[in-house]
Amino acid sequence: MKHFQDKVVRSLVTGAALALSNSALAAGFQLVEHSASGMGRAYAGEAAIADDASVLAANPAAMSLIEKTTFSGALSYIDPNVEVDGERSFTAFPLPSRDAGKDSAAPSALVPAVYFVHPLNDQVTVGIGAFSNFGLETDYGDSFGASDIANKTSITTVNINPSIAYKLSDQFSLGFGINYVKAEAELLSTVPDGVPGLARAKNVDLSGDGDAWGWNAGVLWNLSQNTRLGLAYRSKLSIKLEGDIKSDTILAFNDSGSLTVDLPDITELSLFQRINDQFAVHASVTYMGWENFDNLEVKLNSGVDKVLKEENWDDSIRYALGATYDVDSNLTLRAGLALDETPVAEENRSLSIPDADRMWYSIGATYRVNANLSVDAGYTHLNGDKVYLSEESTLGEFNGSSEGDANLYSVQLNWVL
Repeated sequence: MKHFQDKVVRSLVTGAALALSNSALAAGFQLVEHSASGMGRAYAGEAAIADDASVLAANPAAMSLIEKTTFSGALSYIDPNVEVDGERSFTAFPLPSRDAGKDSAAPSALVPAVYFVHPLNDQVTVGIGAFSNFGLETDYGDSFGASDIANKTSITTVNINPSIAYKLSDQFSLGFGINYVKAEAELLSTVPDGVPGLARAKNVDLSGDGDAWGWNAGVLWNLSQNTRLGLAYRSKLSIKLEGDIKSDTILAFNDSGSLTVDLPDITELSLFQRINDQFAVHASVTYMGWENFDNLEVKLNSGVDKVLKEENWDDSIRYALGATYDVDSNLTLRAGLALDETPVAEENRSLSIPDADRMWYSIGATYRVNANLSVDAGYTHLNGDKVYLSEESTLGEFNGSSEGDANLYSVQLNWVL
């Protein structure tokens, strides 16, 4: 019985990482949808470009490039298509093997972001932003043949990020920010159809919330009028999610408890290079410290304290290259490419976390209505590699594959006050 309980809780917590990785098809479970202007160039050069107030999310030091009080608000729509195909076998019950597939494992989602940047004087600029660096939602449904491994999961995070930039000279600026991250989660696993007397019973139904504090910092170096380098760092976080757990199959799980999720630190090095008065190129290399995501641990108030799964993720890198072309004073066009590496090694891949490398193909534009108002639009197509996976539970085994792509759309309003 204890072995069965451990497997059920493991299914619960690893389902969270599944949803995070599939919601936006970003490597691991990071969200980078911070602006429409950035999406148009696949978020290349973000730590060195200050098109609008959304630069606060990438590099607080680059706020020094904002000359007037500016408000930016963005809304991104994520439309993923994640397909899972496989076969489910049973060993705990005398049931025949069955197909276990899902045409769309990740629902569509909206990701909002708002920013406000205000120069106090020629040297000091302050700002505040509200956006998300991590988020997820998946819904396999009760009829999914491996619903005890993955059924429904949703996690949302909001990052409130007050920041300050100080311009040391015409060449160098420094920036610093404080991050308050609030998270909410709902996790569900159920017994698959066909299991005698237990079909669709809740193994674990958990809802909870939590928060954490972090920090970020950056530097901006103007090598010349046409060349800028930006370096930004965002600290790792450990968010303790606390709430209630309910179960139809394990009475001991009808309790309150907590689950701690470790989120990576993020380092980005960016280049902005103007070629002429109309054309510029930009690039970024982003390092994500997923190595600290080494296990998942659940704690119940009854005294259960156990590491449920050794994740052993690796650090990963994202490479992005983009270009900007000013057609005239009213219209700017953008395009970009990016490679998002997965932090999940082949031996750690499973139905719960079918993470894979993916490519970004992006285009976008800015239209300036007048001197104080502009509108951005961005579009990205993500293409993820097909991966093969296998996972066991107390009921049997799942063997199959996962493949996904996504379309991302974003719009943004910028208002110079």
